[in-house]
Amino acid sequence: MKKYIIYPLILLTFLSCVKTIDFDDEGFANQLVLNSIFGNDSEFISYVANSASILENSNEPGAPVTDATLDIYEHDQFLAHLTSSTGGFRSEGIISKAGNTYKAVVTSQGRQISAETTIPYQAEIVSIDSSLVRDEYNRKTFNFKIKIKDPEGEDFYRIVVDQEYLNGSYNYQNETWMYLKTNRTIHFSSTDPVFKSVYNNFGDETIDIGPRNEYGIFPDDLFQGKEHTIQIGITAINGGSGYGFKVYYERHTIHVQRLSKDLYNYLKYLELYNFYRDNPIAEPVQVYSNVKNGAGIFAGFNDDARVSAETNYLPYSMDTIKLEENPNYGGGYGGGGGYQY
Repeated sequence: MKKYIIYPLILLTFLSCVKTIDFDDEGFANQLVLNSIFGNDSEFISYVANSASILENSNEPGAPVTDATLDIYEHDQFLAHLTSSTGGFRSEGIISKAGNTYKAVVTSQGRQISAETTIPYQAEIVSIDSSLVRDEYNRKTFNFKIKIKDPEGEDFYRIVVDQEYLNGSYNYQNETWMYLKTNRTIHFSSTDPVFKSVYNNFGDETIDIGPRNEYGIFPDDLFQGKEHTIQIGITAINGGSGYGFKVYYERHTIHVQRLSKDLYNYLKYLELYNFYRDNPIAEPVQVYSNVKNGAGIFAGFNDDARVSAETNYLPYSMDTIKLEENPNYGGGYGGGGGYQY
């Protein structure tokens, strides 16, 4: 008879573990949310919305706030009072500057939120070296070694790679060539320990179960106040002609961005959130926010440090090429990034 008693006991155990937790969903759903990420020498573009219910699809943004006002300050000096009927704000004619601290104050129906951030100075690139290598399958990879000089103090960085290439495709029906120029942000690979240091609580495992640092961010913990050479790899587009397809050139622009601490923490925890959000046994991850009395992010970065490298595969002249329309595959500030092996 013992084996027949086990099943009711197991069911009773599971039922006894159920606990009801009360939460104020109305409070979660009624917060003001400010989202604004901006670089140096740029206008302030911001979006204000109401937070959605915790019970709704988290992929859907909250409803825009159509009666909000946005005040912008520079070093506590008032710059502008902006209004919007769509939730979107743009500070036309007001340009952010490196080294300055900015504050945003949003007001709507008696509610007020605020946030401030400082735009870092430009990252210092000392030198760059590149090489083209082939693996056993004749696949080509561009290897870049970028030496940067880190100033004293706490600093945060991000590597972003933009790719541009010109290709031609032969239209056998019309017996003509079609030419497209593509611009997009692409991923890179790296074994550099600085990328592992972001999620170092997972990086030393035999089986790495943590995020892969898709945003390509890192602090200066391993080289504070010193020079450091960052190594990254970019998969090349095979040039040459064949099967009605030609690649004439490809150009890579590598951005060494310095991030405000607010933006670094936001991207760090956003990656953690995206990695664990569908894991039913993982603890919930709260995305970083520097907005007081609300939610969202108001953060700056410096994108002045850039280096470019171009590889030509075939001779060409833009005077003889008619380009077809091609969408820009950028994807905003959060798109693209890197990952480490």
